[in-house]
Amino acid sequence: MRARGLAWAAALLAVLAGCARQVAPPGGPVDRTPATVAAAWPLDGSTDNGRLDTVTLVFSERVDRGSVIAALRTDPPRLLRSVRWDADTLAVLRFWQPFPPDTTVAVYLAPGWKDRHRVQQEGWEAVHFATGDSLLPGWLAGTVTFKGHPSRAMHLELVDLLPAAPESAAAPAGEAALRQGGLRRALRPARTGEFVIRHLPADGRALRLRAWQDVDGDSLYDAAVDFADSLGDTSLVLTPAAPRRLALALNVIDPDEPGEIKGSAACLDTMPGALVLRFFPDSLRLAGDSMPGRDPADLPDSLRRRLAERRAEWRLVLPEGGEFSLDGAPPGPWWLHIFKDLAADTVWDPEAEPAYLEPGPRWLPPGGVLGLGRIVFPEPAMADSAGAPGAGGRPRGGGGP
Repeated sequence: MRARGLAWAAALLAVLAGCARQVAPPGGPVDRTPATVAAAWPLDGSTDNGRLDTVTLVFSERVDRGSVIAALRTDPPRLLRSVRWDADTLAVLRFWQPFPPDTTVAVYLAPGWKDRHRVQQEGWEAVHFATGDSLLPGWLAGTVTFKGHPSRAMHLELVDLLPAAPESAAAPAGEAALRQGGLRRALRPARTGEFVIRHLPADGRALRLRAWQDVDGDSLYDAAVDFADSLGDTSLVLTPAAPRRLALALNVIDPDEPGEIKGSAACLDTMPGALVLRFFPDSLRLAGDSMPGRDPADLPDSLRRRLAERRAEWRLVLPEGGEFSLDGAPPGPWWLHIFKDLAADTVWDPEAEPAYLEPGPRWLPPGGVLGLGRIVFPEPAMADSAGAPGAGGRPRGGGGP
């Protein structure tokens, strides 16, 4: 079978050479088109290939050999034993172990490999074939967006949540390193955000599909830098009765993108004084300090006290109409406190100055708008006494902040 495959590849290479891309003369246009996988053996989508240990890839133009080998991945994982090149456009890949029987195999190249002009391929190139008589029936399809729009920096990873099979004692050294934490497939969506993942197991196992925005452009997911969204566990289970999920939707957001809080306020008390608005965050992370994602209860007492002293607070003296808009506020829960500043010192006197305190935190979504509408205080029944001399100005909604 190997001889037949090599003869087929040689014939295909001759055809491709006969219709190769014309190269511009010196001083002509710069090549900006990346190379692609033009053909493969076994053929993409073919079955009954047996337990072969050799795969041939034919490229649309000459490629940089080192970058291709660095980008090579297989599923099931296999350690590469040798590569035989022909004119930098045909690579015969031989692995230490043959692919197992009755298995759907994926051979793919991760983004980042280059042609001989150093033009980088930004997408995933994949070939699928079966060693048995059928390909796996599972399909996933849908759309993925970043902040509601397609993005050319988007990546997708499909992870098998089942534990990896025990390593065979006969496996060559280094193959364990190729097991990528259950990674089953990696790809990039089309420019429209659409994606299709075929030839997946439909045996009831749990899968997780993660989409992530490659913020730093290195094609590697870093939870500290890149933004991600995922579908998984019970939401992605393919079974023989339902082997396809064709309307999946993922929308990746920047979880720390600032938003806007807006509204207006009015006080029924007739005493003269401006309205002072206070917004304060519900956690230290949202106060803008340097401990993102940490629960304040987990911090040492000394550090917690220092951070508490730096709690960020938004304080505004409202104009006559009472309108307010805070643009650039970090997302998350915020408390609202408004009082009538009878003493004109922007400091609330709970015994004399009427106030409003939101009874619970209000949530500002990342990059969104929190509209509070028109806030009127105190309640009409309290208006006659709320600002009278000596009368308490306790805020609506319970105690002060």
